[in-house]
Amino acid sequence: MIGDYLDKYTFKYLMESALDNVPDSLDKREGSIIYDALAPACYELAEYYMELKKILENTFASTASNEYLDLRAAEQGLERYAASYAVKRGDFLTSSGNPAVIPIGSRFSVISDTLNLNYTVTEAYLDEFGEVVPGAYRMTCEEIGTQGNSYTGPLIPITFIPNLKTATLSDLLVPARDEETDDELRDRYFLTVNDKPFGGNLAQYDDVLKGIDGVGEVQIYPVWNGGGSVKLSVIDAEYNIITNDFITTLQNMIDPTPQGTGLGLAPIGHTVTVTTPTEKTIDITATVVLESGYTLGQVTPLIEEAIESYLLGLREIWGIADDLNNYALAVYIARINAAVLGVAGIANITGTTINGLASDLTLTQDATTQELPVLGTVIVSE
Repeated sequence: MIGDYLDKYTFKYLMESALDNVPDSLDKREGSIIYDALAPACYELAEYYMELKKILENTFASTASNEYLDLRAAEQGLERYAASYAVKRGDFLTSSGNPAVIPIGSRFSVISDTLNLNYTVTEAYLDEFGEVVPGAYRMTCEEIGTQGNSYTGPLIPITFIPNLKTATLSDLLVPARDEETDDELRDRYFLTVNDKPFGGNLAQYDDVLKGIDGVGEVQIYPVWNGGGSVKLSVIDAEYNIITNDFITTLQNMIDPTPQGTGLGLAPIGHTVTVTTPTEKTIDITATVVLESGYTLGQVTPLIEEAIESYLLGLREIWGIADDLNNYALAVYIARINAAVLGVAGIANITGTTINGLASDLTLTQDATTQELPVLGTVIVSE
């Protein structure tokens, strides 16, 4: 590791080194005049060496962090992706059951014991034909980050609106993202350095798409339907499929009608199709041996969380291709077993099946079909 050779310069090491240069005829014991005179200087030197190591580490992209990594990334024209705000659909009815008219800027709060979120009406909701849907509005979360993506359900008006009976938050239109982490920015930095995005190549599509708020990962299929055709299969910042509204938004940003004319982000001559993968439900059955003091009811929710965490890890790498731009993803029984064995109270696991079969499941990833693994039912027995 960069700068590890500086770790040896501790207070103890520096004191011993300094005292070695003092004649043995003098009292060098702790508390002596010589010892007490050298100790403050050695302490400051030890602090200096620690700071020196930090400076050295922050010099290189592979070990830099926070604002120092930002400065290194800026040399390649990169900026850390900022956190964004979720946009969801809100539907409103009057006491007579008719669509309600809600003033732009009206504020609503969620009904939840765990979430403290407010949403603001920002504009009318339009259907796929660009027509206003009565009583429907685009709602922007006031709190930044992915916490605004998850809530669906009734709302309480903060702004007084006469004759309003129901307010409901539903579809996620534009998923929010959290601020890009150091590891994510570092990976993007090296991607830019090693695979130069240019002229509509794969690296440029990947770079442009991931720079759009709400996009988490993308699979890119060039020439999938003839020369100049490009398919972009996109999942959101929480690694789930995206809504039809978001697909339309991305399509209009990247290659609007008339297609191939360079009116969007895509190069001239590229006909781009934006889509999202198909969810592949993963049902799990298994038999477990419990440690003393545990019950099946206690461990089952934890087992579900462990398997869901494993599947989330797969979704996070769903958009990573090999050197020939081939995508591959599989759900492995061994990995499921390992995840379950990590749960407190589980001594052993046997008989694991995926969708009824005692074998690994390879997901389809090609230009026609892209599958994204999502957890279905988990049935655990003793």
